[in-house]
Amino acid sequence: MKTSILIISCLAILIFPACEKEEGCEDCGGSILDGYLFNEVATEDLTALGTIEDIEVGVCIRYKLDGSGFNLESVKVVDDCCCDQ
Repeated sequence: MKTSILIISCLAILIFPACEKEEGCEDCGGSILDGYLFNEVATEDLTALGTIEDIEVGVCIRYKLDGSGFNLESVKVVDDCCCDQ
């Protein structure tokens, strides 16, 4: 019984802080509930995103999907911490 309580307590300590947003990362401009996704730009994304200002490999972007690709009107470079959520 005591070990069960200890295990549950340890898991709660590990899980709950991991669910909190990183402090100072509140300006991501939307969430999955708003239809936005966040991702780091990869090399293969550059051909589709090449027309967007400040796009380079490794930056974090917020976007909506348009069918199977990026909706270019919704793509915006955001803070790196937005991709860590």
